[in-house]
Amino acid sequence: MIPAPVVTKLQSLAFQQAVITNGLDFTKVDNPQHRITLTREQPSPLQISVVGDNQVGQLLVVAPNPQGSHELFIQEAEAALTAFQSVWSDPGRQVIKSDATIRCLYETTSQHAFQELWETRLGQEGQSLKAFERPIRGGGLRFVMDALPGDTQPAQVEVKIESFLRDTSKIFVETQFTWPKPTEPGEHFDVRGRLQQMTEYINNQVAAFLTGE
Repeated sequence: MIPAPVVTKLQSLAFQQAVITNGLDFTKVDNPQHRITLTREQPSPLQISVVGDNQVGQLLVVAPNPQGSHELFIQEAEAALTAFQSVWSDPGRQVIKSDATIRCLYETTSQHAFQELWETRLGQEGQSLKAFERPIRGGGLRFVMDALPGDTQPAQVEVKIESFLRDTSKIFVETQFTWPKPTEPGEHFDVRGRLQQMTEYINNQVAAFLTGE
């Protein structure tokens, strides 16, 4: 975002209070120069960071190993944005770029997820992998897709589908949306709309590819 928020000690304290006022709690505060990070461990991990270094600022909301639903995360991301805006209000602020990433693990019917991807989903012969002359521990696919023409909120999409190396019976799927179009100065940032757009894409297009339907 521009202009970047100025993260002082006073504003850091105000942001902590604003986060609590908007229904979120935290157990740890990290406040180095130009940055504040609030961390919650229970009941579902959450991390909120505001970065104000140089000309461009950032609001980052992360749920590592979430225990709740997508809807819960959307509500918490909205609350974090509301808290941010109450402390660093600027009628001319623009979001010049935004992105979101969802990572999921899925069970498979095989002992080795890459085998299921290679043979069942892609219809390839397992024998063809012998060309590498080494045991295949894991592998996967990566798709990078441009925005559709005429989209009012154009999004670039990247999907990675691969075997999970720590447990090769599982498939790891990472979907990332990047919205490169800047908002107008002072325009409302639609957290819910963007995250719902992404969730629907995963539940429909990505799921259709995984199941071959």
